[in-house]
Parts: sequence; C-alpha cells; structure tokens
Amino acid sequence: MKILMVYPMYPDTFWSFKHALKFVSKKASFPPLGLLTVASLLPTNWDVKLIDMNTKALKDTDIQWADYVFISAMSIQSASVAIVISRCKTLNTKIVAGGSLFTSTPEALQ
Repeated sequence: MKILMVYPMYPDTFWSFKHALKFVSKKASFPPLGLLTVASLLPTNWDVKLIDMNTKALKDTDIQWADYVFISAMSIQSASVAIVISRCKTLNTKIVAGGSLFTSTPEALQ
C-alpha cells in the first residue's frame, strides 16, 4: 500500500508566520504532527511519503503514486485543502481526511 500524507498550505496571514520564519531559519511554523503520528501507526511494510505544502510543492506525480492521500488540516487551510481534494478527484485517487477542519465541517471534504 502506498500512502501520501499531505499537509495543506497555510495562507499568508499572521498565523503562517511566513515573514518571520526567515529570521529563525525555518520553512514552516507548524509541523504536521498529526500526520506523523498516524504514519507511525501504519504497517511497516507500507510505503509512506509526507508532503508539507508549506515547504514543498505537491505534484500530480506524487498523487498518482499513491493508493490513498491522507490529508490533515485546520480551518485556516481550507482553501489549500479544496485544491488538494480537487486534484485527487481529477486523478482518481482516494482520500482519507482528518483534523479539526473535517471534524468541525465534514462537508469540506466534498
């Protein structure tokens, strides 16, 4: 089984800390700890990749590689989530979603 874990991009707001990060030599302010925790619970013989869209672009070849795309997001990431979901649907890749965005507004997965 091939699992692609995607952490959507934060918009350029106060919460992204985009302009402050260069002062501390970091690329992102919030690591995808939920996805990393889930990854550690998956069978060891599964192939798992993680893409944090705040540090690396998500390519169609990444999505096509995967059997499932796991997405974890907060409400502030909803615009990026919509793009990821649309791309997964276009490429006919199944999605597993979690995090506060999907808990509070499950319709975001549509």
